[in-house]
Amino acid sequence: MKCLVFIPFLALACSGKSDTAEPDGDTHTIWAGWNHQWGLLSHRVSLIRVKAGEDGSAESGILGGDWSTGESWSDDVNTRIHQQAVTADGLEVTTGEVSITVGPDGEASVPVPDAVGDLVVLQGFEIDTDLPLIVDPGTDAPDYDPRLGFTSRGFGMALSEGESGWQATATVRWGPRDRADMNAAIPLAQTAVTIYWAAITGITETTPVVISGSQPLPHSPPNSPQVGHSEALGLTGHGFAAIRGFSLGVDDTDGGDGGDYLRSFGVELPPGPTGEPPATISAEVLTTSVIELGEMSMTYDVEATWVELDPNSSRVEGETVAGKHQIGRHIIPIE
Repeated sequence: MKCLVFIPFLALACSGKSDTAEPDGDTHTIWAGWNHQWGLLSHRVSLIRVKAGEDGSAESGILGGDWSTGESWSDDVNTRIHQQAVTADGLEVTTGEVSITVGPDGEASVPVPDAVGDLVVLQGFEIDTDLPLIVDPGTDAPDYDPRLGFTSRGFGMALSEGESGWQATATVRWGPRDRADMNAAIPLAQTAVTIYWAAITGITETTPVVISGSQPLPHSPPNSPQVGHSEALGLTGHGFAAIRGFSLGVDDTDGGDGGDYLRSFGVELPPGPTGEPPATISAEVLTTSVIELGEMSMTYDVEATWVELDPNSSRVEGETVAGKHQIGRHIIPIE
């Protein structure tokens, strides 16, 4: 009788196996948003970069005007990047990137022919103003270096499916503020945008997560008490979150076309540690600073997705990669 009781127990203990088998297949990282916040002041937008990484790291980049680069003053940025390492039976993920040049009209779209899947989602993006101004032949260009960036009216990235396949759209809006040379360059500005994407196959259950709205930004400098928008989510199950598109806008409250210096911006769906759904979704684009020139309002539109997986045949590890870094492009965390 003792053998009948103890031998199965010992066999289980020695093997280390449980009733739940490890999922087959590769592990894929899926992006779930980010936030950048300048440490001291609000700044022009010259570079914004965020990209999902591997093995507990991610990519982050930031540049403002000369008040962030050390030419007149220096600043650094706090960043959070949310992502999930997903392994699941039958799940396949391919990744890629597409380049878009956005002209003065503020929006451009390109096809993504290599993106083939049940769902295509964002893995991050980059905005870079270091492109020549569009100047007609025989016309003098404004005396302004576009590398220093512009005051912003907001930006957005989206992936959508049409009859001919998937398409990537970038929106980057600039608006004049307090610098005459920069204002003269804005109607001639070109912006280099890179959209990073992931095409996912092998999923069956998805739940859309959509938020949209606007709100005024308090204006009582210095450092007005501005906050973004956050909503609680009532999602259930086991799986991962992904972002299909977002738009963050900052606009003059008087209806004008002025832009402003940005202090913080991002879209966030902080994941649970082991496949639990995000409890909240947040979006913000704020202008709070020691000196605030404009009275602005914030708009936000986010289209995300909650993808449910079988907990018995999948493993999800959620993480928030966070840190502080100087201007430029970096791997987070800084080693």
